[in-house]
Amino acid sequence: MSKELRVTQLFDCADVGKNFFREARRQGRPWKMVEGPWTRGGSKIAYYGFLLDMAAAYPRTQLWHVNMGGRAKWARGRFARPYALTLHGTDIRENYWQEQHHAAIKADVDGAGHVWYATPDNREKAEQARADAEYMPIPVDISELPPWAPAAKPRVFFPSRWDASKGGDAWVQTAADVVAALKGMDVDVVGLDWGDRAPEVAAMGVQLLPHMSKPDYLREMSRAHVAVGQIAGILATSELEAMGMGIPTIIADQDPGYPSDVATVSVARASVGEAVRESLADPAALSRELASVDYIRRTHSPEVLLPRLISGYEKVLGANA
Repeated sequence: MSKELRVTQLFDCADVGKNFFREARRQGRPWKMVEGPWTRGGSKIAYYGFLLDMAAAYPRTQLWHVNMGGRAKWARGRFARPYALTLHGTDIRENYWQEQHHAAIKADVDGAGHVWYATPDNREKAEQARADAEYMPIPVDISELPPWAPAAKPRVFFPSRWDASKGGDAWVQTAADVVAALKGMDVDVVGLDWGDRAPEVAAMGVQLLPHMSKPDYLREMSRAHVAVGQIAGILATSELEAMGMGIPTIIADQDPGYPSDVATVSVARASVGEAVRESLADPAALSRELASVDYIRRTHSPEVLLPRLISGYEKVLGANA
């Protein structure tokens, strides 16, 4: 059944839906992708365009895969089909437990034929919401990444936005620690002009890049000698993309749910500044030692993950047969 399985990825989150959709199409599977109105500009015209795409996909869709809790009403409404759900982070980490969001996300979780969660830190909460929830690693398509091309001048890159979801006070303090550890060295410390804490890190000396397209962002990151991951203990899409390029990536207080061979420089939060300084001594050698490209290809490639995804879909459709 799997080759003919007609799935529509409904919405996207950090390219997870897109990467699974693209891999399925590469394999000749008749899958579709429908983006939400918010990614089309959020206007009334965007909303009607979204509805038209839903209507067009509906007749040939056996199953919706909804990306992000709080959005599955579209899979249960006028275009109702069996659906699977991926919980991506804030939806299960925070929103599910908040009174104003709980009912909507619980309805999504309860109505799903199968539920995945995207990062291992959410295992306990996801399983409280749905006992059979499974971990599905975030897919990263290495073929979509630019080659690692470190700049002439040493460059440290913070790939995540500056807000509470990425570590809040600890994230800002980490930026301060990195800047302090590199004092006296001629190093560019670069981050994104994104998040309510961005002005604070800019005042410390972190160079902030303006909003840009995803390809431009990846090219900027590819010029880094070292990447510093968010202070939330997890590898989100940005960190995984850095690893997929071979950039030595430093993670603080990494969640124990990751395998022992995860290809990062894993340290305590207070040691991040020192780890950055040490990593800049020979980033190329460190990259070879970590072998993060091989790790991403082995554990996060859409091609490797797709059979697990399809197995979940087949369970959903089998239960609804």
